[in-house]
Amino acid sequence: MDNTSKASPAAFFIRLIKRWALMFVVIFGLITGVDAVTALVGSKASGSVPFRLVFAAIASVIVNIIIALFIAPRLNGKYRTFRSLVLRIADEGYSEPLIKEMEEQLSVCLEDKENNKLFISQYAMFLGEAYLSLHRYDDAEEKLKLTDMEYMKKAAENRADTNAQQNMIMYHVLLIQLSSARKDIENTEYWLRHGEKYFSRMRGKNEWVDYFIDTAYFESLMVHEQYENALKLLKKYDDVKSIAFGIALDKARCLKRMGDMNESERYFNTAYELAANDWRRKTVELERDSDEDI
Repeated sequence: MDNTSKASPAAFFIRLIKRWALMFVVIFGLITGVDAVTALVGSKASGSVPFRLVFAAIASVIVNIIIALFIAPRLNGKYRTFRSLVLRIADEGYSEPLIKEMEEQLSVCLEDKENNKLFISQYAMFLGEAYLSLHRYDDAEEKLKLTDMEYMKKAAENRADTNAQQNMIMYHVLLIQLSSARKDIENTEYWLRHGEKYFSRMRGKNEWVDYFIDTAYFESLMVHEQYENALKLLKKYDDVKSIAFGIALDKARCLKRMGDMNESERYFNTAYELAANDWRRKTVELERDSDEDI
């Protein structure tokens, strides 16, 4: 094990040098070719040999960074698979076949944890969200434990990286929802406090992000049995059609806890009508039939 861990940085460095050298040769060759052609047609050469060497050396670094950050990930098979699954979640919700596929992809990524930290964390969070909606809280907790919070936290140090900020928001909101579902006040407040700095960074970006952040505060009010305040928090989203399903379902849950069964049933019916797929309809029925204490 020790030999492997010592060899890995050296091997990685050698790969970087090889990639840089390859791109250097290509760029230098192209510049030299262009200079040769311009010389043949009687134009002045665009640069001396030292100039071409320096230009190719610098350009090689820039091109390799662009490839590593923006092109290579999209050519990665795991990225394409993940992207496909996320698009299916948006379209059909968390169907059973989709959950099974995500579990399989998570298992594949776990075979090489070091190189798949981001994929592992994202699969774990999506699966955690799916199991939360099924009221399978132990399964949700098991998945959320697989997320690499330190890795995501480090990425979120770059405040311009909105994806990293959203990952941290999702992570904290899911843990708040899980704690609230278990009526664990202490953990709900713990994760709310630790998530607030990420919430504040993204607050005001758009109404959907604001609502997702406010679900954390909604769950905190619910676990403290401050139902009137929870309903007031949701009121500002009454006219936002894009999140009407979530608002109706949250209101139904809150009214059910308050013991207002007629109004609760009305909002459950509204949420069911607004559900865009079978999974959302299943979620409504699970919440409607939940036997939690009222």
